[in-house]
Amino acid sequence: MLKIFLAEDEVIVRETIKRMIPWEELGFELVGEAADGEMALPLLIRQKPDLLITDIKMPFMDGLTLAKLAKKELSELKIVILSGYDDFNYAKQAINIGVEDYLLKPITKNALIERLSEIRSRYEHEKTQKEYYEKFQREMQAYEKNSSRDFFEALVRGSMDMMEVYKKAEKLGVDIVAEAYNILIFTMNSEEDFSGQKEGYSEWEAETLEMLEEFFSGHPSAMLFRSNIFSYGVLLKGQKESIKEITKECVGKIQGILNRKESKREWFLAVGQPVERLSQIKKSYHTASRAFSQRYLYGENILYYDEMEMMEHRSGQADTNDNAYLKKVDVNALNPAILQKFLSNGIQEEIENFVKDYFYAIGQEPMESLAFRNYVILNVRFSVITFLKGLGCDTEGMEPENTEEILVESGKNIENAIAYAEKMISRAITIRDQNSGNKNRSILKTAVDFIDEHYMDEDISLNTAANVANVSSNHFSALFSQNMGQTFIEYLTSLRMNKAKELLRCTGMRSSEIAGEIGYKDAHYFSYLFKKTQGMTPSDYRKVREDKA
Repeated sequence: MLKIFLAEDEVIVRETIKRMIPWEELGFELVGEAADGEMALPLLIRQKPDLLITDIKMPFMDGLTLAKLAKKELSELKIVILSGYDDFNYAKQAINIGVEDYLLKPITKNALIERLSEIRSRYEHEKTQKEYYEKFQREMQAYEKNSSRDFFEALVRGSMDMMEVYKKAEKLGVDIVAEAYNILIFTMNSEEDFSGQKEGYSEWEAETLEMLEEFFSGHPSAMLFRSNIFSYGVLLKGQKESIKEITKECVGKIQGILNRKESKREWFLAVGQPVERLSQIKKSYHTASRAFSQRYLYGENILYYDEMEMMEHRSGQADTNDNAYLKKVDVNALNPAILQKFLSNGIQEEIENFVKDYFYAIGQEPMESLAFRNYVILNVRFSVITFLKGLGCDTEGMEPENTEEILVESGKNIENAIAYAEKMISRAITIRDQNSGNKNRSILKTAVDFIDEHYMDEDISLNTAANVANVSSNHFSALFSQNMGQTFIEYLTSLRMNKAKELLRCTGMRSSEIAGEIGYKDAHYFSYLFKKTQGMTPSDYRKVREDKA
């Protein structure tokens, strides 16, 4: 229904217009009326109609003034001016304001109905076009988000040369040029794991991610990207003298969002080392990753890379009293829960840093004791086997080694002990990922099979696919993108467009029929999307194929 407001000072004229138009029958709803512009304006703002019909000459505030003020408040408002004056100046002012029609009184019922019907048709066309655009923008944002994520991942890992970086940044519309850079890495819930024991984001985390994306989408110096399924990165840029302040501001904002509602979430944020060249972003990412790998060892929610270096320096300082070794042990670092936590949600790239930092946290001096070294080695071994058994994994390949031989070789020195711990933890994470991968593959297979079978249903969505796979939508979105190399909407659109091209090539079906066949109830939107994604209209595509044949 097109909502209409009527402003007319003559009661007889106003009542006649109200009576002579079959509003509902024509798809209109009369939502309000007023006898002058002054009374009409606040009512218009409150009612928010789609169309204003107003007399041009009214007491207190005339129709032109009302139209001008109403347009300022309601930019989408359509306006029809009724006037008893055939005056070009009035018409000119009305055109300048942007009115839809300028009608001279007396106007007949049929003429008014004809004009209103024309306006309704234009309104519905514009509304449809706007809906097409907004829907397409949402889908394009999903495409761009995936492309931007891939770009940032390649950038921080140093897998592109600088010319390629600048070209891709320009293509994506990303302003990457600055005097200095820094990287943050954070997780909304460090309790999450890759072992398959938890399925994804809670409602709190989904809401948190939305708030974070909203903040970073409008930030001139910070860009958010996904680091892995459960962690995110932030690329900061600025001038040399401002990068530290920008870093501090973003850390504070993330902290505020993650701490809201007195949340007791085990979130963690690592801050890297600022660098002054784009080519050094990999270094900044490495320092942030190093700090991020220590989230299992320290009770703080935020760790700066330089703070981590200071802790390592203090832990490595020698003590002249050799008999005080065991008094130096950090009992908290020996808590089996630390190893269990890393085994649950650590990744292969973090193992080297984690193990070294784990030994640093225990204390280098106690590790000089052979007996204590052996104790730590056995603790690592026991934790790994316990973890794998808890997942229901086969530990046969981990257990048959002779314990004495292990201690003799690994206990020779700290380096050997670290190497053994790295090997054991790496094997455990490989087994965990295989186990989790099987579950993820099962989730994806279930979802992809469902999408392949139901892509033609207009109501199919990421949420429905996630429900079928029995995981949360946010977890499914991340899982799908990382494993499929494209977003859900990219995959769905590609399926639909490929089927559309097949039908255009092999059948005589009209575009409107093809649209319905592949899940678009609106043929115009299908044509709009086909042209945007394939570079030509459906009819042009069919013609090209026919010409080639």
